[in-house]
This record gives sequence, C-alpha cells and structure tokens, in this order.
Amino acid sequence: MSHARYGRRFPHVSLMLVRVLALLALGAFVSLGISACGDQSQTGSINERAVNIQRLSAFEPKDLLVMRSLKSPISVPPAEFMTANGLVKTPELFKGHWTLFYIGYTFCPDVCPTELTALAGLLPKLQQSLPGVKWQIVFLSVDPERDTPKRINEYVHYFDKQFIGMTGARSMIDKVTKPMKAGYRISAHNPGDASYEIDHDTAYRLISPDGKMVAILPSPHDPAAMDQALVRFFKEVVQ
Repeated sequence: MSHARYGRRFPHVSLMLVRVLALLALGAFVSLGISACGDQSQTGSINERAVNIQRLSAFEPKDLLVMRSLKSPISVPPAEFMTANGLVKTPELFKGHWTLFYIGYTFCPDVCPTELTALAGLLPKLQQSLPGVKWQIVFLSVDPERDTPKRINEYVHYFDKQFIGMTGARSMIDKVTKPMKAGYRISAHNPGDASYEIDHDTAYRLISPDGKMVAILPSPHDPAAMDQALVRFFKEVVQ
C-alpha cells in the first residue's frame, strides 16, 4: 500500500505518524537489501554457489605455509583441452565441483609423483571431512609435445582413478596458467629432442564451482594439514 493511499484512507492519522511509518518502511527495505546482498553467494548447493567475496576477503589462514586465500578471486579463462574421454572446456569443467588444480608433466622425474601422491592422500580425507562437497582433482600437463591424453590418463590413474588428466595446445595452456600464475619453464633442447625437463609451479590451486581460483596450497604438501585448512576455509567462507 502506498503512502498516498494510506493518507487518503485515514485522513485523521497525523503527518508525523506517516513519516515515522515511511522511515520504518525504508529501514526495512534497506535491511532486506543488505541481507540479500550478504547472502547472495550463499544460495544453492555448496557445489554450485560462488564464494562470498566479503567472507573471502576477511578470511585469514592460520598457516600461510599450508594455505593462502585470495582477497579477490581470479577467473579461469575459457579454454579447450583434451582428456582420454574427449574435449573439455573451462570454466565449464569446474561446474558442480570444487577443484584442486595442479600442473606438471608425465616425464617429471620426482616432483610430480610426490605431489600427486600427496593429492591422493588428501582426497579421501576431504571426502570424509567435508562429505557434502564434490571434489575433483585436475592435472594439466604443460608438455603437450610428449604427453598424449591417453598417456596422461594412465599416469594420473596410477595415483588415483578419480583424477582427471588433460592437456592442450600451448596457447590454451598459457591462457589458463598465466592468470593463475602457475608458471613453468621448458629447458633448452633441440627440435625433436625427446629428452628435456620442465621446471614448473608445484602449488595446488583451489577453484570454485563458478570457475574462480580462490586459494593456493603451496608445497611441501601435508595431507592432514591441508585437510584441516580446507575444512576451516569451507566453514568460514563457503558454508
């Protein structure tokens, strides 16, 4: 009911009362607006919603050697990659899941096996500690010249058959890794030389269902410590 109609129907009501009611209505409207803004990112399934920016910016990890949250999320750009099961696209790949994203290559002599073993130890802990969360582990090979989708699939499944392995054109790899600051450097080698190494970032990146990187878990990786850090993150930022 508008204030004008209210005044016409009840002419005996004082102007002061009308003003008070108007102020109360305005206050309720503003309150609802603030409430709606504050809860906007907390609607829907935990595996569908975006991160609440206010909570994310206010979150302070207890141990920066285990986890570092971003004050402003970084969007993963649209790109195309190949898995053993066919084409996948970002950011659609991340929908319906919370993703731990890691880069490497199958010819990696020691770092990748160590980090993938840690991920294989972390995943069941997270599935038990946060049973409502759908997790996926994505391994992006930055060595498409040697790593085929079939080889990558066999490689990651050695550690855990739930892992997703993929690679793509160099332009697609760089399009995704550069915004996330997941750097790598290929050692000098002659064209056609199949023996070379790649120095690469070893951190895990936490990506929300709406395709945004919201936290980094640097190495060395301790599954128990990461599990505790992520449980706290979900409790204070996501849930």
